Amino acid sequence: MDQPTTNERVLTDPVLPEPVRALLKTAESADIVVGLLTFNDGTTAPGVARTLLDGFKRYAPQQRVLMVNCDAGSHDGTADLIQQAVGSGPRLWTIQHSVVGTSIQVLSESGVPGRDAAVRILAMVADRLASKACLIVDGNLKSADPHWAELLTAPIFTKDADCVLPQFNRNRYEGTLTSTLLAPLTRALYGKRLAYHQGGAYAFSVPFIRSSVLSQPWEDDIQTYGIDGWVMTLAAAEQAKICQAMLGPRVQQAKPMGDLATIITQAIGCVFHLMERYQHVWEPVTASTAVSAIGDQARLGDFVGTLHVERMIQGFQQGLRDLVPIWQIVLAPETFQQVLELGVDDTDRFQFPAQLWVQIVYDLALAYHDRLLYREHVLKSLTPLYLGHTASLMLATRTQPVARVEEELERLALEYEAMKPYLVQRWRWSDE
Repeated sequence: MDQPTTNERVLTDPVLPEPVRALLKTAESADIVVGLLTFNDGTTAPGVARTLLDGFKRYAPQQRVLMVNCDAGSHDGTADLIQQAVGSGPRLWTIQHSVVGTSIQVLSESGVPGRDAAVRILAMVADRLASKACLIVDGNLKSADPHWAELLTAPIFTKDADCVLPQFNRNRYEGTLTSTLLAPLTRALYGKRLAYHQGGAYAFSVPFIRSSVLSQPWEDDIQTYGIDGWVMTLAAAEQAKICQAMLGPRVQQAKPMGDLATIITQAIGCVFHLMERYQHVWEPVTASTAVSAIGDQARLGDFVGTLHVERMIQGFQQGLRDLVPIWQIVLAPETFQQVLELGVDDTDRFQFPAQLWVQIVYDLALAYHDRLLYREHVLKSLTPLYLGHTASLMLATRTQPVARVEEELERLALEYEAMKPYLVQRWRWSDE
């Protein structure tokens, strides 16, 4: 029996909503599919749509563009407002993607539930229409700029990039979950220096979609941990040709984000989960390299803002009172002892050594892998430790020039790389 073609598989995939199948059966091809992910983004998404289309008209007028508004069931008329803003000229599809299972509980800076389903649908549409690139942008981004159209797609057209990932400007202590945990861990594991892990805007080439994105086990825990960390790890682990687009500031419509423990659980849980699938890739990696970039180099801003250092240290102290039984199980004995010895009597002198922080991260990765406890408990136990380490970083640098913060973050990243043999050795022991 003949095997179904790629296009036939796309049209029969149950994830694809019936209206999209009908559109695809008669649709003309498109060079670029622009996916706009929305959920109650009526105040921002119309402007984002218009800005991106203006950008392609200016920077890539020869490319045929299809915009697909993937909406998670907005109640504020987002889809109609986008249609009004775009007008009758450009090609625009409006679809509502499903939000099932745990997808509705997965939080992200976009505030769009079910993002995994939306990204999968967009990948299928780009594949079916024989596109060159698929661009995915959050509809709540106030800072979208017409130049993004070029920055996110030019590397695919001119440099054969597989994926273009974002890098946004941020202030010195903005995004410490990424800068002290997600980015340096990914760098140590896969040897790629990727700076930003929270999505917002990225692009795939269609060959990469076909070879890597659509072939992923989508029924896995992507719904639990979220699509953005998965995209970043996939790009690094699949040895894709990556380019980082310097997109300037990230200003967005604020949405409820949930508690810190849940955010950390989803973010680091994705990385830990994929470590098991890609062990054969990350285990032999011993050094990291920079990836190519387009646009003006991103730098940390000097704005300090209000620092809640005492509150962070109190959160760490609360962990010392409540989570010692869990830490005693999930941390190596020497790591656990060092945590107990951290002095918190003098808040201004509190120090959380970088080496200890990296040991903790690696110990928790091992505990997750070995299933020493219920995995969610392992992940959430990181929260007060993260607060303690972040407070220590702020105390050490808050009166220093912003360059000192950059130096400390680079030292921390090098510590992750230097201590990777600790992870590899213990991981191998656990597998024996």
